[in-house]
Amino acid sequence: MLDLAIVFLVYGGLRAYEKYRPNTQKKVSENPLTPTLTNEEERRRDLHYMKASGVAVGLGLARAYYAPIAVLSVGVFTYAAIPYLRQIETSLLKDKKVDGHVLYGIADFMTLGLNRYATAAFCLGLVHTARFIISNAQDKSKKMLIDVFAQQPREVYLFKEGVEIRVPLESVQENDIIVVTTGQVIPVDGTIVRGVAAIDQRALTGESQPTEKEVGSLVFASTILITGHIHIKVSKSGQDTTIAKIGQILNDSVNFQTSQQLRGQQWADSWNLPILALAFASWPMMGAVSVVSILNGHIAQTIRVTAPLSTLNHLNIASHKGILVKNGQALEKLSRIDTLIFDKTGTLTSAQPKVGRIILTPNTTYTENQILAWAAAAERKLAHPIAHAIVESAEQRNLLLPEIADSEFHIGYGITVNINGQIVRVGSRRFMELEQVVIPASLQTILVESHNDGHSMIMISIGEQVQGALEMHATVRPEVRKMIRQLRQRGIKHLAIVSGDHQNPTRKLAEELGMDSYFYDILPENKAKIVAELRHQNRSVCFIGDGVNDAIAMKTADISISLSGATSIATDVAQIVFMDGSLKHLVDLFEISDSLEKNLQNSLLINVVPGVITIASTYLFHIDILIAVLISQSGLLIGVGNAMLPLQQFKLKERNELLVDREQQFELLYHEQQLRVN
Repeated sequence: MLDLAIVFLVYGGLRAYEKYRPNTQKKVSENPLTPTLTNEEERRRDLHYMKASGVAVGLGLARAYYAPIAVLSVGVFTYAAIPYLRQIETSLLKDKKVDGHVLYGIADFMTLGLNRYATAAFCLGLVHTARFIISNAQDKSKKMLIDVFAQQPREVYLFKEGVEIRVPLESVQENDIIVVTTGQVIPVDGTIVRGVAAIDQRALTGESQPTEKEVGSLVFASTILITGHIHIKVSKSGQDTTIAKIGQILNDSVNFQTSQQLRGQQWADSWNLPILALAFASWPMMGAVSVVSILNGHIAQTIRVTAPLSTLNHLNIASHKGILVKNGQALEKLSRIDTLIFDKTGTLTSAQPKVGRIILTPNTTYTENQILAWAAAAERKLAHPIAHAIVESAEQRNLLLPEIADSEFHIGYGITVNINGQIVRVGSRRFMELEQVVIPASLQTILVESHNDGHSMIMISIGEQVQGALEMHATVRPEVRKMIRQLRQRGIKHLAIVSGDHQNPTRKLAEELGMDSYFYDILPENKAKIVAELRHQNRSVCFIGDGVNDAIAMKTADISISLSGATSIATDVAQIVFMDGSLKHLVDLFEISDSLEKNLQNSLLINVVPGVITIASTYLFHIDILIAVLISQSGLLIGVGNAMLPLQQFKLKERNELLVDREQQFELLYHEQQLRVN
């Protein structure tokens, strides 16, 4: 009992010193009970006290053979116990509850009071080990997912006045031009202003295939230039880059607790007082050793380790697939979703349409190729998706585009240019009417029919006459049909489209994709009302949109998913973001959610069974304290293995797929070489 008295006297003295020491010695931001530490600091702290506990175990064993070591033994034990005593004090005084920390504390200090020095130190070491497991896992995960700047160059080549100058990365500013060549990591967010390259964007999108980039394309920090030599105009660097902001989101996401984890902790906490009462009620009949054994049967410690570890590993799996999950609760809740609402434009359909029919007006002297070439010449310097579609269509036909003398762009309507002395207008029906250009009656009829079919029309006038029109078709994302089939197979009950577009195109798309319902002519602020109405019908709703006009609906839904991609990731309100801007990983996301739910349920069972066995064995066989600890803590060992299993399986699958890809690449190179030889 002397050792126990020394521990509490030392801790009491330490707390009194912290409370009453001179203000000049206090750190303003320091909270002695719950100091704020980074993950790396937590990992080092937990490892340090875990080692101190190991030393205390050795000294506890040695003092049985050499009594003078007792002073050193109790000193090291007290040192190792201080962080845990702080936690117990927080539970009792700040949180005002008897939780698992208190129960384990009572058990451990009773063990010390029973002169089981080595066992008490061993139990204390288990506490620090449990904390080290989770802090170490978090630290490794964050280094893998967040600390990407360690992979970036410390210096870059700045292109200035025609010369490449080697400068520190931190000196780079917005609008600077930097040079990146084959094999290098791109250190900034920016736009290519010279050159063409193939870029590995796996760090952002999870996709293994390189992406072709050219002048005008956006590039992002921590992606890798596979081939090429490019000049990049800097838009963001350092902590302002997309990858850094993603890192901060991931940094926050691992601190969320899933409801399964919370349920496990609540269940464990609900048994705190009953187990405490049961243990001390058994004292008169079974003695103090049995009291300690019963208290060690509690599962609070193991559930606090295995549940967050499981969540963290599933967040890692999602990130490897280019899915950014902002909190573990969203990932877990996804498995209970029964209704999916898709925003139409930019989500189910590509942002860029394609040119369908080229319609010529009666009595025109121009051909389809000439109309398309003049439209592409007018549009080629614009960044609008329709402009890109027109230019691409002209390129596919290998058309030679005439040069334009000047242009006047009317936002939202059209553009006027001078080509070979002719005034050429390209734009909507409203634009032509504003410019007082007459639209032939035959084209008016086609315009109505096209609109009813869900298409839009871009008209081209030369001089003061409309000479033709381009029918623009919305294109369904290539992955959508397969994705919907897989969602149906999963048992999703209700699929819906919401759109600001008119009824006919929305209805046509809904019928084409086999949706259960559709909503048209919906303003952005009214999308949230639709989500709320479905939730009032006891549906669990997931809203999938572009993250710009859908913010209110996303906040209203149970789960929100954004396809807005990397450029708006830092401010996006969605809980989950597909970094490649497509829906092809939606089913993967549901599978990851199912895996997490199953893993957490297994974890809870793995934790409960050893605790029950420990308490039952105490009553039936009067097991010793050390045996009780070993049985109860076997749940921690098995639970950690269960939590790590999905990530290990994923890594093995990914490694096998990588080997297959390499074999296919080698075969392709071999066949190419054979063709060259022949």
